[in-house]
Amino acid sequence: MAVVLAMVVHGMGLLVKTLWGVQERRFSATFETLRSAAISMTTAFVFCLLSIHRHARPEIGLAFI
Repeated sequence: MAVVLAMVVHGMGLLVKTLWGVQERRFSATFETLRSAAISMTTAFVFCLLSIHRHARPEIGLAFI
């Protein structure tokens, strides 16, 4: 009886360990996805601002003609 109880406890420990590992992978994948999306959005925003800034400068030579 003690051997069966030890096997059940060991099996439950393995189950919890496996579920914990799966949850950690899920969290890691979610974090990486959000990080990648944030970097992409930030990069696109910076390029957009640089493009607007570059095209918003007035043409000084044409203003007096």
